[in-house]
Amino acid sequence: MIISLRFRFLVVLLVVFLTDQAFTAFVFEDTDDPVLWMCMQLLTASMIGLSALYLRYFSRPMRTWYFVMLACLAALALESRIGWDTWMVYPHVFNKLLVIMPLFAVYGFYRRYGMPPLGLLMAFLLVGLAASLVINFPEALSLASFVDNERGFNVESTYLILLLALYYFNQYVAKGGLPRLLVFFVALGMIGFLQHRTVWLCAVLALTLNILLLRRTAGVTLSFQRFLPMFVLPIVVALGGGIGVVLNNPEVVARLETSLEDIQNPDKQGTGSWRLQQFRSYEPFILEHPVAGMRLKGFELPIQFYATDSKLKVWKDGTGHHFHSWYVDRLFYFGVVGVLLVLVMPIRLVIRRLRHPEPLDANSAAFLAFLGSSLLYSFSYDWPYYMYSVYGFALAIMDPLPVAAPAAYQPRVPRRVRRTEEAIPSTAVAHADA
Repeated sequence: MIISLRFRFLVVLLVVFLTDQAFTAFVFEDTDDPVLWMCMQLLTASMIGLSALYLRYFSRPMRTWYFVMLACLAALALESRIGWDTWMVYPHVFNKLLVIMPLFAVYGFYRRYGMPPLGLLMAFLLVGLAASLVINFPEALSLASFVDNERGFNVESTYLILLLALYYFNQYVAKGGLPRLLVFFVALGMIGFLQHRTVWLCAVLALTLNILLLRRTAGVTLSFQRFLPMFVLPIVVALGGGIGVVLNNPEVVARLETSLEDIQNPDKQGTGSWRLQQFRSYEPFILEHPVAGMRLKGFELPIQFYATDSKLKVWKDGTGHHFHSWYVDRLFYFGVVGVLLVLVMPIRLVIRRLRHPEPLDANSAAFLAFLGSSLLYSFSYDWPYYMYSVYGFALAIMDPLPVAAPAAYQPRVPRRVRRTEEAIPSTAVAHADA
């Protein structure tokens, strides 16, 4: 009997997911706890080392992107040295680039070792998120909390539930099984219940992209028998009174109407209006430095955003500018170059993969749909730490090492068993590294 030990390869991705507040809440009550901050810095340092260790497993475009990122970090350090006589004057700004390192570390690791047992990872996330909601945020699990907009989970944790929903939906379509479909509907229900409207919109976009990707996914059965339970199960729940009890509550209906109005009028009400005001406060500085942003000088700029109808600054000066939009954050600190530096290569690699005639697998489709929704998520929030690792993992599983891999990619073989005939032809090497 052979016992598979591939579960150990989950550790890299799992450690990154554990940085989400839903999991750190088991240990740290305060998200600003200095011990938690130190752990995050150590994790980032480890990811930098891991990316360098597995650099030889990078494809050529990824290797180029990696060295461009290192060059940008070196240029920022040189700017700090010249202007402030120290190599890293404001770590807050440097972290905007260092946070990308997990992408390369996860990419190199899983391109080297292949796909881990994702079912085990998703089951762990499912149980962990559910336990965190019950243990750490029990007050959120009531209709009163829904009416009062007490969400429990922050938007980052709720967004992670969307990845679970996509994964289990694709597993159901590929393999069947009502438990998988049930998990999918429960995940969607929790996304709706937690009331993060940005995640609502991301879910619509991700599911749309996922359906399109499934059309060219291997092993997927798009049959009447497979889709019938998707319509029957919600009807059974509705007839059983589960939905009716909720929708017959006028306070719940009023809360839903308010949320939908916030989505329809993002510039006039809700958090959308708040984000628009923040953007307008910083717009002159973004337009003044459109190409490469304000970088380190931006950290020294006094806070420009004030609480509504008051002269109180939302954050203290000297703590950095905390934008509720990934795009605005990048534009302010690094300009258009900062946005393109992160997005151009993944978009290019995804497009190149989709143009290739080889079909996708169900896992790749789920992750690519999730990445697509992140472009919408970026309008409302900065990326969570785990998002960069999701990007790295998605790029790795959709572009695995070819069978005829370059010699540098091959595991070391003891000298005594090497044979001359096992050498890889130079043409195969050139083709594999293209």
